[in-house]
Amino acid sequence: MVQNNKKVLFIEDDSALVDVFGEILVAEGFEVKVISSGGEALKKIKDIQRGDEKKPDIVLLDLILPDINGGEVLREIRANDATSGIIVFVLTNQQTPELQNLEDIKADEFIIKASVTPTQLLGMINKKLSIK
Repeated sequence: MVQNNKKVLFIEDDSALVDVFGEILVAEGFEVKVISSGGEALKKIKDIQRGDEKKPDIVLLDLILPDINGGEVLREIRANDATSGIIVFVLTNQQTPELQNLEDIKADEFIIKASVTPTQLLGMINKKLSIK
């Protein structure tokens, strides 16, 4: 296993997707923390903002979560100086309505889940984090 010491916070409630994408990230040496609900994600973000948790290098964020919309999580990340600079890739199968509502809060990438392979996602993450 490769070791790159990069931390990924993966906020996704689809366990099949977590398995597929998570597996390739772990194989590439990423430390992956999976959170499956918006409420749990907000708690984690608050912990990071307080300095109780380490900041991830990148957040992979699903927009449709069982309790709180992923957009609320992204707003919280961007609203605080301690977390506003974290790279956030929004993963969604929603086309335009959800995305239009997020234009004011700027994710680093909007990725349609159905149109990206795990290898392509890994390449995008590596490029954004400047990993060879």
